[in-house]
Amino acid sequence: MRGKLRELMAWELQDNWSFPILEIVVAITIVQVMSFTHIHRSHASLFGYLVKPFFENISFVIIISAAIVFGKSFASSIEERKLVLLLSYSPTRVQVFVAKYLTNFFMLFLIFGTALLVQGTSLFLFGEVIPMAMWAFMFLYLLFAVFFTSSLMTFIALGVKRFGLSVLVFLVFMFGMEYGIPINARDPISYLMLKMGPVGAVGSSITWFSNLLGIRSSGLFSVSLECFLAATGYLLIGGIAFLLTSLFAMKRIDLD
Repeated sequence: MRGKLRELMAWELQDNWSFPILEIVVAITIVQVMSFTHIHRSHASLFGYLVKPFFENISFVIIISAAIVFGKSFASSIEERKLVLLLSYSPTRVQVFVAKYLTNFFMLFLIFGTALLVQGTSLFLFGEVIPMAMWAFMFLYLLFAVFFTSSLMTFIALGVKRFGLSVLVFLVFMFGMEYGIPINARDPISYLMLKMGPVGAVGSSITWFSNLLGIRSSGLFSVSLECFLAATGYLLIGGIAFLLTSLFAMKRIDLD
């Protein structure tokens, strides 16, 4: 079982991340989120000049990358009948689904997480308790964001079964959410935006963490509990729901 899964993941890595997919994702990640701007060492400055810009920029990269990678992996493989050919070599549909999803999910998170790690290291932000905690929360909500978009795009790709159309549906939905919802810092619905939800969640998490340690954290952007739950619930619960639905669809889908 494990040997088969590793073999399938290696095949997916070679098939779906060959030139120019990896190069495109890395390039747009560097262009959008890699910043080496000098900032003041205050916690509020760190949050305002790095956390907010990072998620505002990375949201675009995550959406575009998930659309390309998962659309190519699922929708294109069905459209070009690669999936039928792969299943003829005896792996189950569940094994193929798990291998495809995990490979692409981990590759995306590895690229975005590395960009975040390089940025933090370049600014020497891992030496104090609050900056280290802030970066830990950034990694956590980056993980949630990648998980949600990966699951949603997988669901759409399996439902549409056409690469171009699945990418279009996904982009219309995601960018419709990003630009169609009015920004209101006190309204929970605003935190359904990928560029705003993780920012509020990180701000609230680091504020609660600071209060727990008895450290003053004035100036940080903290949201209400309702907004925090909207941001985290949308990403985490929504991601789980789309993932399980996609797995069910993979088991039932007609590949002809």
